[in-house]
Amino acid sequence: MADVVQDVVQDLIQLTGYTEKDAAVLRQYAAHTAPWEEAITQAFYDMLYGYGRTAAVFRDGERPAREQTLRHWYRVVSGGQIDDQFWRWQWFVGLIHIPRHVTNPFMLGAMSRVQQIFLSQCLATLPVDEAANLFTSFKRVTDVIAGLIAEGYFESYIRAMERMSGQSRTLIDRMVQMEVESMVEESRPAKK
Repeated sequence: MADVVQDVVQDLIQLTGYTEKDAAVLRQYAAHTAPWEEAITQAFYDMLYGYGRTAAVFRDGERPAREQTLRHWYRVVSGGQIDDQFWRWQWFVGLIHIPRHVTNPFMLGAMSRVQQIFLSQCLATLPVDEAANLFTSFKRVTDVIAGLIAEGYFESYIRAMERMSGQSRTLIDRMVQMEVESMVEESRPAKK
């Protein structure tokens, strides 16, 4: 699985434009962005707990523990502490989202909200050019993260199916391809 993670990281880095310079920008502003941790954490979980469909994924009384996880994640990201171990952690998040029914739309919506809050804080506390530079670095890294979580979810789901069924990935991929071709034909708009 390590090769798959590495390939996905490389694809996402290439496509988003993320570089080590982005991590350096985040490290440069880490002291400035550290106080935003609590506002981001509270807004994030207020949003999730305030929407019935996302609130349903949580167990009674677990919010403090989940908030601690987000605080830790924010410190690592906003501190620019991005390395191979961090990328593997984000892939793992996709796996643990499966049994909790944290779908990719939930995750992508929540990541978008974190990005919006971060942008608001940047614009409120920095000159526009600095705010744009800092936010762009944060956006790139969080886009890579979102892609890793989504692909980790998908690949882990398929891997679980492969292990449970005893069927090879090649066979599963071929069966899916055949079914998708049928679905595409069924879904095509009728010609006028």
